[in-house]
Amino acid sequence: MANCQRCGRELPVFSWGTASNLCPECRAAAAATTAPVPAAPSVSRARRRFPPLTTALVGINLAVFAAMALSGISLSEPTTSQLLAWGANWGPRSLGTQPWRMLVSNYVHIGFIHIAFNMWCLWDLGNLAERIFDRTTYLLTYLASGMAGSLASLLWHPLVVGAGASGAIFGLAGALITALYLGHLPIPKQAVRHTLRSLVIFAGYNLFFGAVGEGIDNSAHLGGLFTGLALGALMAKHLTTAGEARGRWRLGVFAATGVLLFASFGFIRRANGYVVPLEQGVNELVAKQNDAAIRDLEKAAAEKPNDASTLGLLGDAYVQTGQYAKAENVLERALRIDPTVAEADVRYNLGFAKLKLGKIDEAIPLLQKAAQLDPKDPDTQEGLSEAYQAKNMQMEARAAMQRAQDLRKTGH
Repeated sequence: MANCQRCGRELPVFSWGTASNLCPECRAAAAATTAPVPAAPSVSRARRRFPPLTTALVGINLAVFAAMALSGISLSEPTTSQLLAWGANWGPRSLGTQPWRMLVSNYVHIGFIHIAFNMWCLWDLGNLAERIFDRTTYLLTYLASGMAGSLASLLWHPLVVGAGASGAIFGLAGALITALYLGHLPIPKQAVRHTLRSLVIFAGYNLFFGAVGEGIDNSAHLGGLFTGLALGALMAKHLTTAGEARGRWRLGVFAATGVLLFASFGFIRRANGYVVPLEQGVNELVAKQNDAAIRDLEKAAAEKPNDASTLGLLGDAYVQTGQYAKAENVLERALRIDPTVAEADVRYNLGFAKLKLGKIDEAIPLLQKAAQLDPKDPDTQEGLSEAYQAKNMQMEARAAMQRAQDLRKTGH
């Protein structure tokens, strides 16, 4: 009976394998110590037909879009209220009690063309990402980049409704760029250069198109891209290390990323949190709940004292409640900050406030300008008629009142 050459243990009667002079336990130990660390796959390797993680992400996006379509939402031009109902990102909600929108909005798309283009990009980039990154790194990069894109949108323009996977997709592109450039992967240099060129062209072209096109949230693109670039750079040197060491490094990188994203949310909430009481005030103003509207709009104006739109709405609320001196003060501030803010409405309210304060000579030019900007508003014509009457300009007063009556008859 033969014995194991390593431990001396008696070998079984039947023994096979590449090291049949070792017992099964020693053969297993030898295999574990000599197995090579898996190399990062070559960029030039043929694509898998259905890369599992990319297929899952595309499937989730398509499933959400299909559910939206089945609920009756337009496939080409969904309304703002419909997008918000499905979880679109919007400052008054996301910075308030619904921060989950920053994640969910990455799976909501604004029509067929939007989702078709995004899924085409995700399929191409995801195919490559699954050959460069392990699935956990890929998924966490995708999620973190999408969140960063939503945060950038909330910082840049918190009152714009945003949706789509673009931030996460740009994050994948950024991570691939820095991983390929810094990673020293076992990939032919020519293939790396070709792939990097394609990725940079993709990012540059889409950022340019986002800058010149209408209705494109370039802030989300930039937020996702910069996050991806940073994550790819941090992970690059560890892509080919042993699994346990790579896992520890990945845990540290993404834990720190989570902390940074959370801290960024806190900063943006302090900077743009005024949009939460602003939305409440607007809704109350529409509902004629003027006292509640003033309370919330004053809070919004205190948090963002140089926002002309907020001051314009607060002035409107003051006019509705007969607080003309306060209205005059905030509306003049609004026009000093931004002369183009709600041009007709602000000038009408300011002119009307001055009229009620007896400042007729200041009221008339403002009301005339408001009538010029919005000639179909009967309220402006009536205010102008009252101002002319106070100035004893009877002919002008009658003409303005006649215009107001005609406009009301035609439904304006």
